[in-house]
Amino acid sequence: MLEPTMPRPHKPARKPARTPQGGPAKPDRRSTPPVDPKARKGSARPGPRGQRGPGGEETLVEADSARKVFLPGGIGIVHEDADLVVVDKPAGILTAGMPGEDVPSVFRAIKAHVRDQVRRRGTQVWIVHRLDKEASGLLVFAKTEKAFTWLKEEFRTKRAHRLYSAVVEGEIGPPDEGTIQNYLVEDERGIVREAPGAVGPGGAAKLAVTHWRVQRVGHGRTLLTVRLETGRKNQIRVHLAGLGHPIVGDRRYGATTDPIGHVCLHAFELGFTDPGTGQSLRFRSPTPGSYFGLVGAGEGKSRSEREGDRAGPTESPGVAPPRTPDMSGAKVRVREMLASTGAAPGDSQSLISGVGMSNAPGVGAGEELTASPSQSTGSWDHVAEWYDELIEDRGSDHHQRVIAPGTLRLLGELRGRRVLDVACGQGGMCRVMAGLGASVVGVDASGRLIEAAKRGDAKGTYLVGDARNLPEGTGEGFDAATCIMALMNIDPLSPVLAGMAGRLRPGGVAVAVLLHPAFRSPGQTSWQWDNGGGDERRDARGRRDGRPPRDAREDRPASRDVRQYRRVDGYLSQGHKAIVMNPAAAAQGKPAVTTVTYHRPIQAYVQAFAQAGLLVSALEEWPSLRLSQPGPRAAEENRARREIPMFLAIRGVKAGQ
Repeated sequence: MLEPTMPRPHKPARKPARTPQGGPAKPDRRSTPPVDPKARKGSARPGPRGQRGPGGEETLVEADSARKVFLPGGIGIVHEDADLVVVDKPAGILTAGMPGEDVPSVFRAIKAHVRDQVRRRGTQVWIVHRLDKEASGLLVFAKTEKAFTWLKEEFRTKRAHRLYSAVVEGEIGPPDEGTIQNYLVEDERGIVREAPGAVGPGGAAKLAVTHWRVQRVGHGRTLLTVRLETGRKNQIRVHLAGLGHPIVGDRRYGATTDPIGHVCLHAFELGFTDPGTGQSLRFRSPTPGSYFGLVGAGEGKSRSEREGDRAGPTESPGVAPPRTPDMSGAKVRVREMLASTGAAPGDSQSLISGVGMSNAPGVGAGEELTASPSQSTGSWDHVAEWYDELIEDRGSDHHQRVIAPGTLRLLGELRGRRVLDVACGQGGMCRVMAGLGASVVGVDASGRLIEAAKRGDAKGTYLVGDARNLPEGTGEGFDAATCIMALMNIDPLSPVLAGMAGRLRPGGVAVAVLLHPAFRSPGQTSWQWDNGGGDERRDARGRRDGRPPRDAREDRPASRDVRQYRRVDGYLSQGHKAIVMNPAAAAQGKPAVTTVTYHRPIQAYVQAFAQAGLLVSALEEWPSLRLSQPGPRAAEENRARREIPMFLAIRGVKAGQ
């Protein structure tokens, strides 16, 4: 991993200075550094709004103390631009005081710093997240309301990732990693404790999930890397104390030693998507050398810092599921299948997910079909054979960064719960939920995919059956049911939701995730370009062809007026269309593998939930988090991609008796 050399700090102007030739002027070298243009290939120094970087590659910024600008109290500014400021907080100072409190805090220092920059009263700064007073490390604050809204959503949906170093009392032996999930509640004294359920003593408890991994062991202590999935008050401290290994120096939660005079908890990595450019940013503040000394390792970097590892069981930012013994040896992994026809770079025009293979039969190229429960599912085995051949070679960033974390958040507590996964595909989501303590039953129409699921999880329960007519032996009284990335390929819809509802206990929840019908309507939606004047590029016959205007296609950033949008020619009318899933192979003469995609407006799904006796308690729209490859159009493509939702998630609750 490249470790960039940061440029000397400079002060951003209110408006970007320009040279007479139109290029950016040399920066004033007196204030804080923006993203280093040399940090990663393809990154770029922030410039005029909308042109601050091509997007497409993650930018890593190291918090080098020799180049940070320090505010009173030892608060170091790591990065600052027009939208946000990232700081390195020392231990012993509050992130923000209570309203009306006149106490030193990072928030007060940043607000004064920003006010001094713009020299205007009433300057606002927004608190995005917090660190405990006793902890040190990275924090981000928003400087505009738009950036605040975007960053809060990044944290709420778990797209942002946070890694911590912690030294705990006691030497932790095998296993060297794990996940802690429970409910936490704060008592009247401000002490956070584990609660037996969602309603704890003194009020509503909140779900908290923490992943940990051992980095070094020695001198009766253990250095851990910790990844937060939720961000509750004192979460890491309470969870590690609950393991019987309180953080060194944390006497509030049971520590017996305090060799360096403060709690040994440091937020060393913070990552999120830049609200202005769509570029993936990652910031690092090295773990204090004293932490290594406490475990007898001398000063250095932990394995996570050296390798850019993600703490805990997952290997991608924002990924929720833990790695369990059952999953570690499995060849079959959670994947999704993307077949693109006219989609924006990196997005799907037709998608079948490895976490929810459709139960609708496939058809020959060009045929139309209305599926029914009595129809054979044999053709799905044909699709599954092709799918299984490709699945090992396809990544699943949509699943890892969007679908899985969002689904788990909507489901809530899983430990000790019974879950039914309808159209489970190869069982990827089943293994994820089982790893969080659930007892899961998976059902899919494809025998081949069920066999793959069984190979990947010998202890799980997997049944061959149609989603519209669940097989005997499925069971009843489930606490939750899911149908992930499958409903848009199944018709009719009502039997699926009725079957899920019929297997739930009263008060049980059903969660469905699908391609957003406004984003994906076969033959009726597509990405288009507009330069603000209505003169999109046209083909030889004068028809709009949807290609970028010339100024967006040349080797320079598109002008601010050039915009990409999602064209929708039809939405309310329901329909279906056969989609070729292997267009490249079919063009070379190989047999076409097709599926049927059914378009329905959102109201059709809400009505189906209601008819099944499921009261809709949440409806969410999730954008793709992919980034375009570096180029003149990347920033605008990334902006459009995060503004237009790609996925729709619905949660329903089964009404009581």
